[in-house]
Formats: sequence, C-alpha cells, structure tokens
Amino acid sequence: MVSVVLVAGLVIGATGTGLVLADAVRRELPPRTRYVWTGSVGVVSLGGFLAVYPFENVLYRLYLEVTGSPAIAPQPREVTAALLLVTLAASAVAVLAYGFGSRYGPLKAA
Repeated sequence: MVSVVLVAGLVIGATGTGLVLADAVRRELPPRTRYVWTGSVGVVSLGGFLAVYPFENVLYRLYLEVTGSPAIAPQPREVTAALLLVTLAASAVAVLAYGFGSRYGPLKAA
C-alpha cells in the first residue's frame, strides 16, 4: 500500500509541477516568476504527499466517520484511495492557486 501511494504521489507532484512549468513557459512569464510558481507548486505537492504519512491515523478515522464503514477490518484499497485523494487534492489546490495567482494576484505577468 505504501509503495503505491509513494509512486502515485511522486507522479502526481511531478505532473502538477510540469504542467505549471509548461504553462509558465508558454505564457512567457519572467524567469523569476516562473521559478517561484514552479517551486511553490512543487513544494506544496510534495508537502501534501508527505503530510499523508504523519496524519495517516487521523485521515483514516476521518474516512471512517465520513463513509460510516466499520473500523474492524478496513479494505486496503479504501485506505489507499483516501491517501491518494489527499495527495491529489493538495496538488490540485497548488495548481489552481498558480492558475488564479499568476493571472490575478501579486505575481501576475506584467
């Protein structure tokens, strides 16, 4: 289970960071702005990926409360799906923050 989340988290983070870099290059953002946004998305994606492990028990209990599943024997695919969802959500929030921030925020293109 851990290896699936590990590989998927790295792929999700790298994909999000690559999308941001490709868009920043396409829009011809200044190099400093491009590096700030790409680095920020990479750090948030990595943080969301790594945050899953220390808070695994908390996330698992939250998942059980939301789904109403019994806590006796969780199915591994359910736990894996919940952990992947947290990783994907962190990366998606980072990419959306880039999308809005680079167009409307203080680091928008001149």
